[in-house]
Amino acid sequence: MSRITQVLIGLVLLAGVAQWLVPRWAAGLLAHELSRLDHGPKPRVAVEAMPFWELFQGRFQDVTINLQDATVHSFQIGRLYLNWAHGQVALGPLEKGQLKVGKPGHLIMTVVLTGPALSKFIAKEGSIGHPRVVITPSGVGLQGQVKLGNATVPLNTHGSLAESKNHQALIFHPTSIDGIELPAVTDVVLVNLKTLNLPMPLAIQHVRLQPNQLALTIGN
Repeated sequence: MSRITQVLIGLVLLAGVAQWLVPRWAAGLLAHELSRLDHGPKPRVAVEAMPFWELFQGRFQDVTINLQDATVHSFQIGRLYLNWAHGQVALGPLEKGQLKVGKPGHLIMTVVLTGPALSKFIAKEGSIGHPRVVITPSGVGLQGQVKLGNATVPLNTHGSLAESKNHQALIFHPTSIDGIELPAVTDVVLVNLKTLNLPMPLAIQHVRLQPNQLALTIGN
């Protein structure tokens, strides 16, 4: 076997090892940064890039993230699954802890929020005092206190939950107050994507209610 052939075989083997190693190294770094950001359990992260040197330009074929019990943008998230395909990020800002998207690709994620987590988020927004959200497969209950002029009155409503017409907000539509059915009540915005300063435009695609939690599907 000639020396040139030996060198070529060595290069092929080295490239194969790098193709296996570099994406896993990148996934490990991303998992570490995510766990440091929210101080929760270390997430499961997988990165695919072919060839591997695409990563050195911020490009990738696929990134998947599984998070549990994390805090993101003041949300206490029970579970998050994210898949981002054929995207690109700017490496310069990323080294400074800033995520700047160069190519959006296709992103889809499902976020599971519990009733207590939504209650805490609404409390931080300040529009409803001492809020308590109860989620069932048939609808959502919202209790708390609201100010009417100089008076504070109790609020006890039940209604439906859906995305807004522009798919940017999660809307609670009350259909009854204190058990009394009402023909029309002002909708309450529970979550607004525009206020979260996300690195790319995203929209709410689907809302699914489950016992004491909801699954929110968001994508571009």
